[in-house]
Amino acid sequence: MTKSGITKHSLLLLIAVALAALMDGLDGSIVNIALPVIAAEFGADTGSVSWTVIVYLLMVAGTILIFGNIAGRGHVKKTLIIGFTIFTLASAICGFSTSLAMLIIARLIQGLGAAMIIACAPIICVKFMPSKILGLSFGVLTAATSVGFAVGPAIGGFLTHYLSWHWIFFINIPIGIFAVLYCLRVIPKETSGTPSRFDWIGAGLLFAAMASGVYVLERLPHFGFFHPQIIGFGIFFAATLIALCIYEIKTPTPLINIRVFTRFRVNAVIISFFIIQIVYCGLLYLLPFYLTNTMRVDSLTSGFYLLIPPLVTAIVSVPISRWSDKTGRRWFMTASCVFLVLISVVFAFIKPEWGVIPLLASLLMMGLSIGFVSGPGSGRIVEVMPDGEQELGSTLMMTCVYCGGVVGTALYAAVFTLLTAEGGQILSFTDLPTELFLSGFHLTMAAGIVISVISVLLSAVVPDRKSA
Repeated sequence: MTKSGITKHSLLLLIAVALAALMDGLDGSIVNIALPVIAAEFGADTGSVSWTVIVYLLMVAGTILIFGNIAGRGHVKKTLIIGFTIFTLASAICGFSTSLAMLIIARLIQGLGAAMIIACAPIICVKFMPSKILGLSFGVLTAATSVGFAVGPAIGGFLTHYLSWHWIFFINIPIGIFAVLYCLRVIPKETSGTPSRFDWIGAGLLFAAMASGVYVLERLPHFGFFHPQIIGFGIFFAATLIALCIYEIKTPTPLINIRVFTRFRVNAVIISFFIIQIVYCGLLYLLPFYLTNTMRVDSLTSGFYLLIPPLVTAIVSVPISRWSDKTGRRWFMTASCVFLVLISVVFAFIKPEWGVIPLLASLLMMGLSIGFVSGPGSGRIVEVMPDGEQELGSTLMMTCVYCGGVVGTALYAAVFTLLTAEGGQILSFTDLPTELFLSGFHLTMAAGIVISVISVLLSAVVPDRKSA
């Protein structure tokens, strides 16, 4: 036993948790930096190549509830090992992809494995760690994720610049093999929990609604409002969303208790938190294209620029979270929204001749934005939930993070693609003139200002719950 009271086995489990979180963070940020290179190699436009990010996040957001439920019933070890195995094999397929379609399919499978891994990490903390180090366990989980996000762009830029974009996926293979062997030795065996009914229908309807809605959002600039696919998937999205709400109200074991959304406080905080994820991930998606097309930097330099936000987040998130526990969370979350407004304003007008100072300041504020909301925002969602629904609040928080990443990437890609089309024809990234790119970039960021202001208002209007 160490001086802090951590047993050797607890320490080994913490390493497993950190490994899972590190891979999640790393793969969540390493791909974005290579998107301009991938788009150029396959002759794709910014909207089409965005699906390499969208399908990954969509699969995670749509299945994390399912795998979390399965793991919680006594199958943590099996779920985690299968997740690492699928993730590793899919990474190899990604690296060997010879077409954009092949890469997107492989990323879809990789997202499935990632969902299993991400779902198991917090369950390990709750299920196998002593209660006296539960806070430390979640601290390790958050820190490892932040480190992964921080080093991802730099590693991705280095590999893409000196080797090729394929190596951003190959790097997962040795890590994944080690993780499988490590978890086989370290994660304890379990007995299955008491069987209970899982809301598979609700999970299926939720995933179908998310997938069809994202497809309509991303394809709209390509097809237009009256294309049969847009109309068909739009109707399907509305139908599955309505069916989800009706079914969840009637079923005795709902995936989501729809009735909590009758409260304004709940809706305001969740929507504000969701918008933060949308804007942040939208910025993270478009910035590599801006750095490549307008600033004329290579992938290595671009990676180091994008190292700044998650690094800042990793530094400030823990002290900010502790501070908000003492003083209240409302204004920290509101400050996060204000940072996003300021960032969007800068990027709505920025020009290459302004130099790197506005860019660096905006990247710094991006890190502060997530640092100010990671703890306080998560706490607020749980805080505003009705009594007995705190666990649902935690689940909704995780869903907002990943679903926000999907919607943010798809929304910013769709708006930018629509604004840079010439005569109704969508140009590939390499064919975009700098002037046209910059115009589309500025107007997309202007749209971000509007939704960020909405987030500010929704966050500020809901007071903190007073302690009893």
